[in-house]
Amino acid sequence: MDIVIFGILWVLLTGVAEWGVHDWVMHGTYYITASNTAVISQDAFNFLLFAIAPIVVFVVLAIFYPAVRFHARRGETGEAPVQKRFNPVMVWTWILVSFFFNVFVWVHPTASGLQAFWNAQTAYADSNPLIVHVYGRQWEWIYDYPQYGISQAVDKNGEDILVLPVNRPVKFILTSGDPFHAYDSRVDVIHSFWIPAFGVKWDVIPGETRTITIVPNKITSTAENPRVRVQCAEVCGAGHPYMITDLRIVSASDFAKWVAWEKAHPAD
Repeated sequence: MDIVIFGILWVLLTGVAEWGVHDWVMHGTYYITASNTAVISQDAFNFLLFAIAPIVVFVVLAIFYPAVRFHARRGETGEAPVQKRFNPVMVWTWILVSFFFNVFVWVHPTASGLQAFWNAQTAYADSNPLIVHVYGRQWEWIYDYPQYGISQAVDKNGEDILVLPVNRPVKFILTSGDPFHAYDSRVDVIHSFWIPAFGVKWDVIPGETRTITIVPNKITSTAENPRVRVQCAEVCGAGHPYMITDLRIVSASDFAKWVAWEKAHPAD
């Protein structure tokens, strides 16, 4: 009888949990998604929320149901007359279900999400992407737009800034070091190029050149949402918390105006 009651409670509470997850998903589980990669990431996260809801309910119910159902009543003393300390069916069922569940989530959304990510990289490789060479140094991000002759993008205050056109593939070329001073690139450290609204982080490693292609899909900026920013996500020294720059995603026409302004006001 207890197994039946437990099963009924599990089904009912799982339904409540799935309803709550659905409501959360409908309102957006990420605070903001501003690129194709962020959408892939959010889809994977949403799927996992639905998949683990029954497991969370089962575990929580398995903790509290016995504590309520079988606790000693007032006046009861000694051990319960019937006790079972080991249930091989329960143990092996739990092991097998856990094994197959882990294999399943490795296939989807882990492997399938990675495949979608790499398919996007391939699809946009020959689509005339905007090239942005990103240099990470202690402790600054420097953005070079070689197609437009901008060696260091800065705002009106002389601060580094990343400006991207919406719905145009952007190929980031990531290196660690200072582009304006000749020295051994290995003297710098590992940084991590992170834009929370893009849903990805990419390590920037001394002596290596890495690339990633992303399509911004929403006009927004750091001023509108602080998660639309570039930040180092790898502890890289005393100035690590300040290795952050503003990001603006603008229309194609506004991007052209920005390029013209940058050319007229080059960084010192």
